[in-house]
Amino acid sequence: MADAIPDLWPDIEQTQVVPPIAILRQQAAALAKKTNYLLQGQVETITTSGGRFTHSFNVVAPSLDNYTYKLFWIEHGAEQYPVVAPTPETGLSTRPLPRTLTIESQDDLLDYIREVLNSDKTKKIVSSLLAQVKATT
Repeated sequence: MADAIPDLWPDIEQTQVVPPIAILRQQAAALAKKTNYLLQGQVETITTSGGRFTHSFNVVAPSLDNYTYKLFWIEHGAEQYPVVAPTPETGLSTRPLPRTLTIESQDDLLDYIREVLNSDKTKKIVSSLLAQVKATT
């Protein structure tokens, strides 16, 4: 009987867009390599009952009892874009900024992550954690 029912699915093509989680994981690996594995990037993912993914990008110091600092998060649905993310703290604005941004494309997400990773706040956090790690070794 099951053979009498045809496959109704169309041909399924994989999207050429790099998933946000892959971008985050690549940056996590880059942090470990850049710090000679004294610090590690970690991406934690949770799903919500509304069908959304939330990815947290953490900086982890294994030699400090796995101290973990949540650097930023992003959220998206099954379609990957748009992505919602917190407004980066640049300190340059004199007016209130929205609490979140909507990021429409892979290129815009790369720009956003570049801004966060190159911010003064991120540099201070990473530098401080590296100093603490080196003081304990």
